[in-house]
Amino acid sequence: MLKSYLKKKLLYFFLVPVGFGKSLFVSTLEEIAKGNKELFQDSYIYNSGYDWKKYPVIRVDFGGKGNITPDNLLLYLEDKLKDVASDYKLTVTGDTFQSRLENLVKNMTDLNDYANKIVVLIDEYDAPFINQLDPVIKESNRLIVRDFLTEIKSLTANNFIKLEFVTGVSSYCFRDTYSGPNNLNDITLSPDYTTVAGYKEEDLLNKDSVYYKRINQLAEKRNISRDILVGEMRSMYNGYKFHPEDDTIAVYNPLSTLMFLQSGELNNYWINTGTPTFLVKKVSKSNVKDFSKPISVTKYELIEPDEDSLTVDGAMFQGGYLTIDKYENSLDDGKLRQMDDPILLKFPNGEVEKSFYNLLFKKFEKDLESEGEYQEDDVIKALSDVDIDGFISILASSFASIPYNAYYQQQNRNEAFYHAVLHAFLRGARMHPESEKCSNLGRIDIVINSIPNLTYIFELKHGKNADTALEQAQNAKYIQQYIRQNKDIVIIGINFGSDYRNLDDYEYKLYDSGGNEIVDRDAFLDHITKRKKVRYRSSRKHE
Repeated sequence: MLKSYLKKKLLYFFLVPVGFGKSLFVSTLEEIAKGNKELFQDSYIYNSGYDWKKYPVIRVDFGGKGNITPDNLLLYLEDKLKDVASDYKLTVTGDTFQSRLENLVKNMTDLNDYANKIVVLIDEYDAPFINQLDPVIKESNRLIVRDFLTEIKSLTANNFIKLEFVTGVSSYCFRDTYSGPNNLNDITLSPDYTTVAGYKEEDLLNKDSVYYKRINQLAEKRNISRDILVGEMRSMYNGYKFHPEDDTIAVYNPLSTLMFLQSGELNNYWINTGTPTFLVKKVSKSNVKDFSKPISVTKYELIEPDEDSLTVDGAMFQGGYLTIDKYENSLDDGKLRQMDDPILLKFPNGEVEKSFYNLLFKKFEKDLESEGEYQEDDVIKALSDVDIDGFISILASSFASIPYNAYYQQQNRNEAFYHAVLHAFLRGARMHPESEKCSNLGRIDIVINSIPNLTYIFELKHGKNADTALEQAQNAKYIQQYIRQNKDIVIIGINFGSDYRNLDDYEYKLYDSGGNEIVDRDAFLDHITKRKKVRYRSSRKHE
């Protein structure tokens, strides 16, 4: 397939998620274009009959330019022209960037010992604007890249270019279809290129491959069969499909697969490559769907070039969080597929599904902080008045706002999950919660010391009951470190249930500052009132 890129004049745009080896693929094309045959001795292309002509190459890598300013982006492109010219012992001439680029390309086509056309490789073209937070800088950078690609287009029309290959994770530059770089053939969803990015399982299990040998080593080390290990690897890292036809081969995420084969641990490696800002913004501004079931979209939604029109589904596909499953409807005999035939999307594998729920948790963690901030006055009043019923009512209402699909992940149905979201809510309400507060007999789930004259201790459970939570707090003597601090103490035990995805039981106990239980709430409030009067008289004496 690689050699076909250079058989005739070809102009490609390839959109693929991060971690899929775009840069490595571009580097491979570069070495082939330069005629470096000996690098490929063990590859198919070496003895394929490819003629190994040497082509001058212009490679522009925009990776790592995510925070660049427009002025520096222009300088980078100018410097890149100078670097390329230096590589071929040429000089850059011309009064404008466009003229300097055109003159350089023309001179490169006249080089001795090279073919009379050049190869242009542009990697991560959207990096200067895809994650840019400043809208003015973002649009300025997008226009600079678009104009650069448009100038390449004009040189292609003049027959100077043999191959142009552009990679990215979005289609933003191509929304100006009448004036911009509209000459590129988008192969993202082409059935001919579905396995360009990623590993096929048959390649990983080729008995002559280093992958196969490593898989056997890991299986032996873990004392399990090769089939079991491959099944675990498949479930975690395989599943990406780039076309909806039934015979499309699913591929593995190459980065995660290599990391797994190296470490032997089924970790989430992909999330560390970063989530595109455009996807985070889309998710944070939308009502999150139930992605546990296939999502129906049209093909155009997946490659929508306008960020404002890009749906959450399209953004998740471009960001690598969703992949193609299949066509939603079977094809009638004698019919051809249409552009608007619905396509089903799904999570490709376990790694990505976990990554998505981590992203989703960050979204509703911020939402709960905002909800806590909105409810701050009510929370302060309820806790100051020891109105536990009112406080629990506020919590239950706020927890009801958590997207229901956040509970599909098993790890999001446990005590730690509810602990985290409760902490986020209290933090938003400016209660300054302390989590996992150590005592000599254990860790207190959450402590609030920001209410005047009162200390609140929370013990949380999931799938049990509030009495169990209180019993643990009492047995571990959590109040001991707060006795004699001149503050009365309230212990609240809360149980969260999966059925209603909310708190379903709570109990509380009240103690004076000496650790003596006060059973009746009214008596406790009278006690607090008397203490306030004593403090007031004491302060008056010292004035």
